[in-house]
Amino acid sequence: MTQDDTPDLPASGRTLAEVAYGALKADILSGALLPGAALLTRELMARYGCGVSPLREALARLVAEGLLEASSHRGVRVPLPTLADLDDIYRIRIALEREAVTLAMAAGDDRWEAGIVASLHRLERAPLPEKSGGSLRDWEARHRAFHASLIAAAPAPRLLRLIDQMVDQSERYRALRLEYFAPEKVGRFVAEHRELTEAVIDRRADAADMLAGHLEGSRAFVAGILERARQDDPRAVAL
Repeated sequence: MTQDDTPDLPASGRTLAEVAYGALKADILSGALLPGAALLTRELMARYGCGVSPLREALARLVAEGLLEASSHRGVRVPLPTLADLDDIYRIRIALEREAVTLAMAAGDDRWEAGIVASLHRLERAPLPEKSGGSLRDWEARHRAFHASLIAAAPAPRLLRLIDQMVDQSERYRALRLEYFAPEKVGRFVAEHRELTEAVIDRRADAADMLAGHLEGSRAFVAGILERARQDDPRAVAL
């Protein structure tokens, strides 16, 4: 009997695949699975406590989403960071979020506004993140929730799903951002989000430009890290 055939598993094969997918995705986005490293099936099965069929389904889904790469001679691996990929991700994300926040400002009501204010409050009250541990994961979750709240009122579900996918792609670079995280800059970072909140809720004409500039700042910061890493060790960053 194989691991997949174990009779007392509490969930269906599909549920196991979803669990493996979620755990794998979280490890990719957090940097727990290092870029460029080969992912071995046996090691992944032990790590996530699943059989080969759910694991293969999870891997196939992540390859389709661009969070993993598959090749005939290298197997499956987490993609290496590249400047070109970073630029492409943010080019698409900025264009999509510009449109989404414009639609949200036109359609949003007071409940939408309250959701933004609540998300900002939770971000401002988050414990100062460290480079590892629960406080960091909590801070990152609150940060992502804030950005989602800005566009939540956009009457465009397909657009919002595309944005969520692009946020996942940009989160692959989170480990790099956090490696150079400076706690003394948190105050200014949070202030930017407060300014965004006021601009969006007031339906200011420059709100979409402010959001685009905020995202571009994140892109430029990571691009600088990648450029320095490429100069120090060309093998660490694909060209």
